[in-house]
Amino acid sequence: MPSFMLDRKQSAPPDFAARCCVLVRYRLPLLRHCYVLCHEPESQRISPTEAEILAFFFAQAHSLAFEAVGNMNAFMLIYSGSAIRKRANVHLHVFVVEHRWQKAWVYTVLAIKNCALAVYNMFRRKKHG
Repeated sequence: MPSFMLDRKQSAPPDFAARCCVLVRYRLPLLRHCYVLCHEPESQRISPTEAEILAFFFAQAHSLAFEAVGNMNAFMLIYSGSAIRKRANVHLHVFVVEHRWQKAWVYTVLAIKNCALAVYNMFRRKKHG
C-alpha cells in the first residue's frame, strides 16, 4: 500500500536518544511539516513512564512548530492508545498547521488512509479465511 509520508527521514537527536526515542520528519501533500515522535524502548534499559514520554513529546511539538513556522502553538497532535495500534510503543503525530484548511486536510488524509486500510484488511481477511 502506498505511503502518504513523503521525504521521510528518521533521526535520534541527543535529547531523543537519551529517552530511547526517535524523531521522524516527513511531509504530506500540501503540508510540509509533519512528525512522528516515537518511543522505542530497549529491553535492557530503564524506560521513562508513558506520562513522562508524552510530556517530553508535547514540549518537542512546541519546539518543532516554532522551528518550522515561528509560532510554538501552530500544531495539532494525534495520539492513539496502544489498544488501537499495531505496536504497543508510545508515539505521537505532530502536524504543524497555520490555517484551518490545513487542519481539515490532515483529517481528510487520515480518513482516506484509515478507510483504505480498513477495506484492504477486510478483503485480505476474506481471501485468507
